[in-house]
Amino acid sequence: MRLSWRLLSAGLLVYLLFMLIGFPAQKGVRLLQQQVDGLVLQAVSGTLFSGRAGQLEVKGIALGPVSWSLRPAAMLKGRLEYRLDFAGPQIKGAGYAGIGLSGAIYGRELETALQPDPLVNHFSAIPVQTTGVVVVRAERFKLVDGFPRDLSGQIDWSDASILDPVSLKLGDVALVLNSADDSLTGRISNNGQTGLSGGFSLTPARDYRLELDLVPGPDTPAEFMDMLAGLAESLPDGSYRISDAGRF
Repeated sequence: MRLSWRLLSAGLLVYLLFMLIGFPAQKGVRLLQQQVDGLVLQAVSGTLFSGRAGQLEVKGIALGPVSWSLRPAAMLKGRLEYRLDFAGPQIKGAGYAGIGLSGAIYGRELETALQPDPLVNHFSAIPVQTTGVVVVRAERFKLVDGFPRDLSGQIDWSDASILDPVSLKLGDVALVLNSADDSLTGRISNNGQTGLSGGFSLTPARDYRLELDLVPGPDTPAEFMDMLAGLAESLPDGSYRISDAGRF
């Protein structure tokens, strides 16, 4: 009986592999985009077993091409898992993503290097020119109703500088990400000429809260100090606080 079950399992695995080898990637991508809010894959080619998209877009941020290849060994544990490779002008890196037995989409061991401009300008109210490299690391996460849970990761912006509309050296900036109490939280710190510390929280309903303290140094440009005076609350210790809340 045990041998028969193993033969049946092996037969089902082989059948599923053949199905994935021949299933057009474009059809599978349409289903995935319905499940993940803000995900867009363009110029899709290949199959669900191995394929490529000429453009990956997440929440309106164009990141460049991505390719995928199935990891058959993960199917023995009931997971449909892929290795992802990013190799474009704005993003380079690799990681793993898949669908578990519960139907939840998950990712693990993801590490990518990005150009900071697309990220910074996506969230900035005014055009900003930056330098440096952003590295995103995610040890693990899963998406439940499109919201990241069980997340452990970090975003590092090395040699971070703003060139325009003001000149500002931020040094190395670190943002530590975690999921806790039904929300996504982040803690930020740096070692630049203007100190940054604080954090944010984001709920599944997209309600956010941000609190950031800035400590100007002796070399902080005067034009940036003028900007702070109009945007932030001046504190008795000489620092400035930016507080905001709303719906993202």
